[in-house]
Amino acid sequence: MRLFTSVAAAMLGAACVSAPKNVREQASSALACDASQVTVEQTKRRYLGDYAFEARGCGQKLTYECEQAYVLLIPVGTLACHKK
Repeated sequence: MRLFTSVAAAMLGAACVSAPKNVREQASSALACDASQVTVEQTKRRYLGDYAFEARGCGQKLTYECEQAYVLLIPVGTLACHKK
C-alpha cells in the first residue's frame, strides 16, 4: 500500500508540473516570445475535467485548456493542451 501511495503522490506532482510547462512552451511559440518571458497562471481547476490556464508574454495573452489523464480518479498527467 505504501508503494501505491508513493507512486500516486509522484504522479500527482508530475501532473501539476506538466500542464503549465506544456502551456508555456506552446504559448512561447504562438506569441513569438521567449519562454523565459511567458508567465502561466492557472485560472480554473476541476476535480475531474479540464484545467484552464492563462499565458502572458510580450504584451499578449492567450487562454489554454488542458485535458488531464486519470487512473482510479487520480490525475496522472496531461493529455493535451489546446489554445481556446
